[in-house]
Amino acid sequence: MEENKKAGLYSVQQENEAGSSFDFKTIYTMIILNWQWLVLSLIICLGLAVVYLRYATPIYQADVKLLIKDDPNSSRSSAAAKNQMLMSTTLGIMSNSAGIDNEMVILGSKSLASETVKDLKLYVSYYMSAPVKDKIVYKTQPINIDLDAYGQANLKKPIKLTVDYAKGEYHIKGAYTYVPDDNEKKPIKYTIDRTTKTLPFSIRTSVGTISFKANPGHIMPEDRTLTAVIVSPDDAGAAYAKAMSVSQTSKTTTIAEMVINDAVPERATDYLKQLVVCYNRQANIDKNEIAMRTEQFINTRLEKINNELGATEGNLESTKRRYGIIDPKINSAQTVANSDMYTQKLVEANTQIELLRSINEYMNEPANKNQALPSNVGLNDPAASALITKYNEIAMERNRLLRSASETSPSVTPLTAQLEDLANSIRRAMSQAQRNTEIQRNNIQQQYSLYNGQISSTPEQERILTQIGRQQEVKSGLYLMLLQKREENSISLAATADKGKIIDNPLVKGKISPKAPIILLIALILGIALPIGLVYLVEMLRYKIEGHDDVEKLTKLPIIGDVAIASSTAKTKADIVVHENTNNVMEEIFRSIRSNVQFMLKEGEKVIMFTSTTSGEGKTFTAANLAVSFALLGKKVVLVGLDIRKPRLAQLFEINDFKHGITPLLMRQSPTKEDLKSQILKSGVNNNLDLLMAGPIPPNPAELVNNKSLDIVIDQLKEEYDYVFIDTAPVGLVTDTLQIGRVANLTIYMCRADYTAKSSFDLINSLANEKKLPNVSVVINGIDMSKKKYGYSYGYGKYGKYGRYGKYGKYGSYGTYGSYSESHYGNKNDDSIKK
Repeated sequence: MEENKKAGLYSVQQENEAGSSFDFKTIYTMIILNWQWLVLSLIICLGLAVVYLRYATPIYQADVKLLIKDDPNSSRSSAAAKNQMLMSTTLGIMSNSAGIDNEMVILGSKSLASETVKDLKLYVSYYMSAPVKDKIVYKTQPINIDLDAYGQANLKKPIKLTVDYAKGEYHIKGAYTYVPDDNEKKPIKYTIDRTTKTLPFSIRTSVGTISFKANPGHIMPEDRTLTAVIVSPDDAGAAYAKAMSVSQTSKTTTIAEMVINDAVPERATDYLKQLVVCYNRQANIDKNEIAMRTEQFINTRLEKINNELGATEGNLESTKRRYGIIDPKINSAQTVANSDMYTQKLVEANTQIELLRSINEYMNEPANKNQALPSNVGLNDPAASALITKYNEIAMERNRLLRSASETSPSVTPLTAQLEDLANSIRRAMSQAQRNTEIQRNNIQQQYSLYNGQISSTPEQERILTQIGRQQEVKSGLYLMLLQKREENSISLAATADKGKIIDNPLVKGKISPKAPIILLIALILGIALPIGLVYLVEMLRYKIEGHDDVEKLTKLPIIGDVAIASSTAKTKADIVVHENTNNVMEEIFRSIRSNVQFMLKEGEKVIMFTSTTSGEGKTFTAANLAVSFALLGKKVVLVGLDIRKPRLAQLFEINDFKHGITPLLMRQSPTKEDLKSQILKSGVNNNLDLLMAGPIPPNPAELVNNKSLDIVIDQLKEEYDYVFIDTAPVGLVTDTLQIGRVANLTIYMCRADYTAKSSFDLINSLANEKKLPNVSVVINGIDMSKKKYGYSYGYGKYGKYGRYGKYGKYGSYGTYGSYSESHYGNKNDDSIKK
């Protein structure tokens, strides 16, 4: 007895250890048992990955480093210095981007990208037909297709064209959508279907003229189709700007690195090269803006002064002709010298006043607001000249920023405010300079009048000639000075250098997408995860228990045995699979259950009750075989059939006796031992096993099991036998079992794999927790060991292969208890009595 208890304890410990490794065992079992699905999933996923890698469009990455020349006298450097001053005064809370940051924004702008796309005609994409997927072609297309400038500016939806060549003719098909400017009108779709024998060829459409020209060196094959997609240059530029990133290589340098991703590596390098060309072109235009405006101002002034000088010379000629003057004499050389000196000063003063007035008029023109002012035109006032130079630097920087930002942008607004302040300062400076010059001119005029009065006695002709000559000299000096400034400005305009310089030619780094290792790794993971996930989901959705692991999850009650399905060849009389002097699987299973039962029974406890939730879960089969297992120990065992609503012991043991049983005993108030012995039959299976069957089916089974006579019968059986096994009705259908539980010491609750619903364990746990049944334990019946998962889960492999054990019994024959009524019980009783 002590050895049996130790064996039972060892069995329970093994089950607890198995429960602790549930997760690992579950995953391992799912992988091993479904390896075919796992292999199939891996083949499919990896195959799809290989196909994807074979036909996916590869994306390449190209980059170029651009040195942005930093001119210390440039407007950007001045703006950077101003921004540093602004940060120092605002404690860094607000600052305007400048320098390399501004240049990187310009390099990544959509306007610059659109200009580059137009230069390279990248708004047209070409594809050549292939067996599986059309192939992108660049520069090798047999036909160049283009859209005129009007169409480029107004195209709103893409144009798709196909060109086939057969029998010396080009067959052009396509479709486009015309979108009216009026939003209330709906877009109109048109189709193109034209044929031509020669190229070039053009088609006029509502969205512009489409031209077709042969690409020299490339021939259109007859078995291929050329597809062209035309989009708006602005849309194509936006796509390229999005695909490109600009970054600064280091905070201490002015080198910008441009990286772009494209499906064609050659197109990526061409785009980067042309982008730098367009960037330098725009930068040169910005740099030359001041010089061009200065040249425009000088030419305007030269034209005006030339007309005035011509009029003065004509007046001098007519005066000399009228008076017949050839060479007037001067009375006093000193007087004339002094007069000439102050005349020169007077000329210079008038020149400065004239320049200040002209610049002031230029600034007051609305068209020139916030634009660069003429500089280096001969002003002598240093304050006004310095302010004009500073004004032009800020104006140039503002115009450059307007290429990538609006006038209300935070980076432009401070510059506009600075221009307005500087414009007011320039006006004040010129006004002050003009007043100072006028004062100087008045003083010079007084000195001039003094010396001029000394020669007042000269003839009127000489005085008139002197006045005309003075005017001529002023005009001539101003004219020569402006001619010199124009030449200097032209030299500055011709000496403009590129702002950006490519350090190294654009380099293709290689293919960045699709990444074969990552794609294959993802396919491998999906190939493993999908079948496991599906199997796990199916397991989660199952509403019936499958085996030991499911029961462990649903209840904390001890599981004392897992009974395999026995084949009909292993069964003998009464479906007995436990035999003397044999050592197969079923014997070992019931020996294990026997040890666990002995371990759970305390000293003096003998009564073991079998029940289940519903019929067909193997109560009677398990009770009979466990009783035989105990009988093989030499113990006297009696098997009592208290499922009196639908008895099965007689049928199971093949006994054609429906009169003897416990029912007649329960009908008596005080059954004696003689009455009891008269109702007990031999099992015919083992000499130590007796049967007390149900007997005739009574009309009131619930009342009978509630009688005191049941307690008397069980007490008498306990005196005569070592163990009393009671086969009861399913507790989930009738209440008889709950009444019988008062005489039992141990309840073995039967459940059946792939039969018992998981929800049944709510009832089992409730009965155990509320102690409506004594000392409840669970036995799992009907485990199909031919399934591999049970071999892994239960570890019975050492006992041989269980596939030979077929399914036993037809559980559906138990029927439904709810169909029984009083009349039904009576009919059954009559039939039994007849038998």
